[in-house]
Amino acid sequence: MKKIGYFIMTFAELLFLAGAYLIQYFTRKKMGMARYVIYKSQGWERTFPMETLKYTSVSVLTALTVVLLAALVIRRRQKGRLEVAMHFAMVILTALYGTFTYISSTKTMRAYYFISLMLGVAALLQIIKTGAIHMIWGKKKNE
Repeated sequence: MKKIGYFIMTFAELLFLAGAYLIQYFTRKKMGMARYVIYKSQGWERTFPMETLKYTSVSVLTALTVVLLAALVIRRRQKGRLEVAMHFAMVILTALYGTFTYISSTKTMRAYYFISLMLGVAALLQIIKTGAIHMIWGKKKNE
């Protein structure tokens, strides 16, 4: 059951990353997609405090990543290769999300909010997977 959950979360993560690429591709190639993305982005800017949400989400994901990295360092003798690889992927995805969020904007990229949302969800899924593996392996090592 654990392997199925891990596979589903990994597949969802890959779908979000592929979706971010596809949205960017079709926003540049198809005028109808560009119009829709601009319309939705302007609607979100009117409805939500996007700057606050942007900085808050980056801060929360970074804090979760740092907490899990600290837990890995504390249990450094019990770590396996899979756990280290998952932590590495978590750091890469969180860094990618933070860098994209701080460097890009709606002025430089039309689909900024869509891509930022998908990268953030992919990073969050990786953090959840890493935390779950950390908790499961921590229980196995203690038993």
